[in-house]
Amino acid sequence: MGRHKPGKVRRRRPDELPDNIQIRETRPGEGKAFTDLAALAMEGHGDFDDREAMCEAIDEGGPLTSQFGAGRIVFLVAEHTPTGCIVGISSSIPPLSVLGGMERNGADPVALGATAMAYVKLRALAVADDYRRQGIASALLTKALAIHRDHRAFLAYGQFTAGDATLARFYRRHGFTIHAPGEPVILPGSSRHPDVGASPLPGEQMFSRTI
Repeated sequence: MGRHKPGKVRRRRPDELPDNIQIRETRPGEGKAFTDLAALAMEGHGDFDDREAMCEAIDEGGPLTSQFGAGRIVFLVAEHTPTGCIVGISSSIPPLSVLGGMERNGADPVALGATAMAYVKLRALAVADDYRRQGIASALLTKALAIHRDHRAFLAYGQFTAGDATLARFYRRHGFTIHAPGEPVILPGSSRHPDVGASPLPGEQMFSRTI
């Protein structure tokens, strides 16, 4: 009787999702589950003062745009399909704080709309503890950037706690430049409006890349 020769086992790539995880946009009714995970990503990054508004926006559903009439707001989830549980989230928005400063400085609606469309702030990216190191964060980030690129966004940026080597490696691996602590990201303007800067909070550093 011959010996059984096992078939070759294919190893999953680090960024390849398990078969039971699905990345998709949020659905109405998922606001609380989304913001519960988003709160983990927001710890140490100022007050999460728009948590209730974010929850309501998700529960209302539909494609979301900023109050400046351009730029997509994208809420993504990673769903564990056997249970229907949300195990990861991504929130990416137009650069609202930058737009607010431009508006206060008298920028015209054309400049505001162009800035809202061109630039993306990666606001929150979080994965539940039991589901980390499975490529979920990478899949969420990749999907978010693809959606914004399809809607004509040009540059994405965000910020994390200064000196967090794990997050620096993660974003660098995904093509981002890691800026020095306290260094702003310059969002290039055009012939119609000047460059603007997005500055980190104290104790944070920023990351950015074209998309």
